[in-house]
Amino acid sequence: MTDGTADRPAPHATEAGPPRRRPLLRRLLGESAVYGLGGVANQALAIILVPIYARQLGLENYGIVAILTTTLSLSTLVATLALPHAFFRSYLKEADGERAQAGVLRTTLGLRLLVSSIALLVLLALSVPLAAVLIGGDDAWPLLALIAPIVFFDTLNLVPLSFLRAERRPIPYAVIAFSRAVIGSVLIIAFVVVLDIGVIGVVLGSALSALVAASAGLALLARDGRLSIGFDRSLVRHMLAFSLPLVPASVASWTLNLSDRYLIAAFDGAAAVGTYAAGYTVGLAINALAISPFTLAWGAAYWEISRQDNAREVIGRVLTGFTALAAFAALGLSALATDVFRLLLTPEFEPGRFVTPFSAFAYVLYGIFTIVTTGLNLESQTRRLPLVMGVTAAANVALNVLLIPLLGYSGAAISTILSYGLLAVIAGIVSQRYYPVPWQLTRVVALLAVGGGLSAAALLGPDHVAWRLACIGAYPLIVIGLRIVPAALLTPITRLLRRS
Repeated sequence: MTDGTADRPAPHATEAGPPRRRPLLRRLLGESAVYGLGGVANQALAIILVPIYARQLGLENYGIVAILTTTLSLSTLVATLALPHAFFRSYLKEADGERAQAGVLRTTLGLRLLVSSIALLVLLALSVPLAAVLIGGDDAWPLLALIAPIVFFDTLNLVPLSFLRAERRPIPYAVIAFSRAVIGSVLIIAFVVVLDIGVIGVVLGSALSALVAASAGLALLARDGRLSIGFDRSLVRHMLAFSLPLVPASVASWTLNLSDRYLIAAFDGAAAVGTYAAGYTVGLAINALAISPFTLAWGAAYWEISRQDNAREVIGRVLTGFTALAAFAALGLSALATDVFRLLLTPEFEPGRFVTPFSAFAYVLYGIFTIVTTGLNLESQTRRLPLVMGVTAAANVALNVLLIPLLGYSGAAISTILSYGLLAVIAGIVSQRYYPVPWQLTRVVALLAVGGGLSAAALLGPDHVAWRLACIGAYPLIVIGLRIVPAALLTPITRLLRRS
């Protein structure tokens, strides 16, 4: 769930050469990397915290943490109302001059304060029934009640963060976002490990770090003389008319990523959620280390590529090169998941290692989705994406309802990878209508099959590290030896990664 702005084509080069194009691209790539630091930090720290949760909380309590995190994610998403998108549109595109921009910022802060306050009150009022439904006991209501201030402060902090992005100030943005992740992790460790107060320490640490981050963001606005609240009703209506239709797509994305935790809890209990969440989170490492950085770089780079005469062919080769490298990374993570679980987690978590390949390759498929939808971005057809996301989310729910009662959390893992595959396929078909690209689909499917097959062999074969390493080493031998990926085909993707 990210948002971004498109780079406009640079003016035609003069005889002296194009002096501005590459510096602009590099600046966009650099800023994208900095803006993504907070998100990557959150993902990385979530992975780092898993061993701590495993040893201090145990399987069932870790499952409760996963349920709370899922609820927090949905609550924040709904309370956000996609207002950052509306702010960027009004502030950067429609506001005429600094005075008009200041009015947009004032109204956005006033609207944000109102919506966040309503969300705070609603969540507090629902804490008891939510505790009974999601965790199975009214006495767990303080856990749900503490979600309310997290949502309040995190959504309120979106205003200064959006302002910093609009003003192209990536460093203070990254400092606030990164501090939110780091302070939260330090406080959680203090509460859970040092004070040993259990699950409530996780939620309390997150709440306090959200307060600190929001305070820092508002202090920055005050220092810049921008901390003022207004409420222009016509502007509010205009912003909500733009943002509210975007919310269903965000909910669809949440459904695709996290809704299965609720169904696992309903059918198999919190311990099963803990097993599934541990395996899924280990698989998340590939997103933090590879997929997310690539998508940040690609989001700016394809605009430059689109100016080339052979742009479609280059984009097609990038997909193949990306799949080759990402499938190799997912294989490595999947094969070594057994050793990661045994080294870092307690034995009761070990079954989660069988979930990791599904999570890792699902994120590879999400990266493929990002590339195959390039044409929709280039042709300004992104309005097609909410329907694609909605159809895929509905399929995901149907698969979960069908498979989880039969297979438990393994059914959720299967549903996840099938849903992400469906997302990539449907989005690719839609994008081809507007911007046909000569995809090398046979190579892409073969790469996924080789990576997935070797991952299965590593997990299900002899239980030896040497065997798992041999499965990893077999991948480049197979894909290059069978010429699924000629070495020259990797040039576009490696060049893109070097520039990022």
